[in-house]
Amino acid sequence: MEWKDELSVGVELIDNEHKELIRAVNELFDACMHGKGRAKIAETLKFVENYTVKHFGDEEALQKKYNYPGFPAHQKLHKAFVSDLQNYKRQLETEGPTVNLVATFNTFVSSWLIKHISIEDKKIGIHIRSLNQ
Repeated sequence: MEWKDELSVGVELIDNEHKELIRAVNELFDACMHGKGRAKIAETLKFVENYTVKHFGDEEALQKKYNYPGFPAHQKLHKAFVSDLQNYKRQLETEGPTVNLVATFNTFVSSWLIKHISIEDKKIGIHIRSLNQ
């Protein structure tokens, strides 16, 4: 995954946190390219799990601060993502770092981030910027 300007939501805090999440996913991709994905999955999963707590908290605080009308629906998307992460964590604990787990986690987290940022988070940025003009 590559950070591109079109992923920017125009809110520095959110953009910087998105870059950190993309960096972590890229580290897992790089590990996979060198045959070390199975060794890296637990670290990446833990980072994403911990970092999304911070990121979602920051994002939701901004939504509340600026009375973002889509907040309830957006919060549900965050909760669903956290639930999915918990499922991957349980799978890692029960089955270990299988090649299938690494592949499905890579696909899940990268596609979710791109879609979520490109569609849902952009709406937050538009809303905030409209109030700050």
